[in-house]
Amino acid sequence: MTPCCCFFGRRNRRKKGNHPPIAEESSIPIEATVNKEQEIKEESAIPIEANISAEKEIIEESDFPIEAAASREKGVRTFSYDELAKAAGYFSIDDNNRLGLGLTGEVFKGELSNGEVVAIKRLKHQANPEHEEMARHQYQVEAEILSHIEPHQNIVKVIGYCNDASNRLLVYEFVPNNSLKSCLHGNEKQTIKWSDRLKIALGIAEGLTYLHEICEPRIIHRDIKSANILLDDKFIPKIGDFGLAKEFMSSHTHVSTAPRGTISYEPPEYYAADLSTKLTEKSDVFSFGVVLLELITGKFAILGGDERLVDWALSPLKQVLETNNKEDLDMKKYNNLVDFKLQKDNDKKEMSRMIYCAAACVYKPMKLRPKMSEIVEVLKGNKEPTDYIWLRNDTQYLYQGSPYPPLPEALRPAVP
Repeated sequence: MTPCCCFFGRRNRRKKGNHPPIAEESSIPIEATVNKEQEIKEESAIPIEANISAEKEIIEESDFPIEAAASREKGVRTFSYDELAKAAGYFSIDDNNRLGLGLTGEVFKGELSNGEVVAIKRLKHQANPEHEEMARHQYQVEAEILSHIEPHQNIVKVIGYCNDASNRLLVYEFVPNNSLKSCLHGNEKQTIKWSDRLKIALGIAEGLTYLHEICEPRIIHRDIKSANILLDDKFIPKIGDFGLAKEFMSSHTHVSTAPRGTISYEPPEYYAADLSTKLTEKSDVFSFGVVLLELITGKFAILGGDERLVDWALSPLKQVLETNNKEDLDMKKYNNLVDFKLQKDNDKKEMSRMIYCAAACVYKPMKLRPKMSEIVEVLKGNKEPTDYIWLRNDTQYLYQGSPYPPLPEALRPAVP
């Protein structure tokens, strides 16, 4: 989720060879108090191509309708359109209650008849019938996945839905502190202190551990990024935007699907012809590593021009990780890597653990990336990273250059 915008797209079936992931629509963020002047420009998604028929061959429809999900004992409620329209002030933008605006929908702050404050996402109708069908599919995917996930403090909760013939709306818990992206990079007056950044990293890792390793069927999010991490008033993170998510059984090694995600967070295997349609949970691990780099450096995932954060970070990471002391990193070289706002506000050992986690998630080959449960153990301090996720010889991966091939000029993202 982004504070103010989202991206979607569909592509023709592609020929074999290097190719970027399809940038599909990311569901709108459920964030609070986002004024227009505070809205942050999201990284550019890869351009949309017209033919969606090939996409429909890839998409597998869910086995159960939204109504069936709501009938389960998960507390998911059905609402009438009139009920939600009244709760959201009849979707007026004059009262500053619109929290987010995207290409296929918008999110409003609302208050239900029982006084509960919620976020209501309304699907916008599309002039193109194929785009309309795809938007409705994403709506259904997000509703169904979220409605049968057991409650978890690090995953945004769906409260209910309206699914009449002409109006489709989703109702979420209201998360008051905007997204991680807006707090890190926006006009927020308060800097996120180190202890909260560690709390955020650990919470995201625990949420992904649940999705990847505990719930059944397992879930691959496919669009982990700072804009899709919502923060409550205590900076507890909640993973949102499941419009691109895929379910898979724990007995399966991967899901066959077209690549999805946001440029600068997508894993390098999306560019490999033999791996691009074989999605595993390790794609989320890579994207999580990029979010860790954002937390460490305070920088955008995409920098000026076409430079990605994962490429920029290579040089300072080499300086920090090249040490013969397995217990501590070279703190004297931290200044080139760590957010200047944290220079006097960070715990040495905790920062070291997060740096090791980021390096292991981003720079190790796909099959060697750690599981999210392993990241949790390291961030908690229960395991030493150099014995667990980043061995002595792993520094070699920092010398193999950018994880990505160069992007064609036409696909280079806009500067955020």
